[in-house]
Amino acid sequence: MRDLNMDFLELYKRTDRFIKDAYSSSDGVSEYLRIMDSCFNNGNLKVRGWKTDYESLKHARWIRNQLSHEVGFDSDICSSDDYEWLDEFYRRLFSADDPLAVLRKLSDQASATQRKQDVDNGILHYSGTINTPQQSLKQKPVKKQSSGCLTTFVMILVFSLSIILSILMFL
Repeated sequence: MRDLNMDFLELYKRTDRFIKDAYSSSDGVSEYLRIMDSCFNNGNLKVRGWKTDYESLKHARWIRNQLSHEVGFDSDICSSDDYEWLDEFYRRLFSADDPLAVLRKLSDQASATQRKQDVDNGILHYSGTINTPQQSLKQKPVKKQSSGCLTTFVMILVFSLSIILSILMFL
């Protein structure tokens, strides 16, 4: 039991670190569960296994808390099924096949389908939001091009000079 508990705790830490990095959060698994809470009904309707993953992740967090704060490593609190589920969830995080990633993909597909239908029907409108694709964790950041500040400055300067010259001509 001791080895299984220690292995589980190490896997939980890796999972927690991955989520912290991916979601820019200091809470990791707890943040992931909060996000799942906030869209639970939608996720439960659209993503197969949403409720099971939610409950299993909460259980994994409970085991981690018990091992860290309540019971010793010699307890029989963690089962091999718990470890295997967490390992499989960790792998799904890496392959972007976890519940939140699947929900985001479905949402992006629905938005793209709706935009295509709008274009096909001749409806072009701005919805007030712009969906930008999530940058892959392995991609390097894209360098932004100059926004034309120098051009804008020159145009304002020329405009200002023309106003000053026209005022001086009338004096």
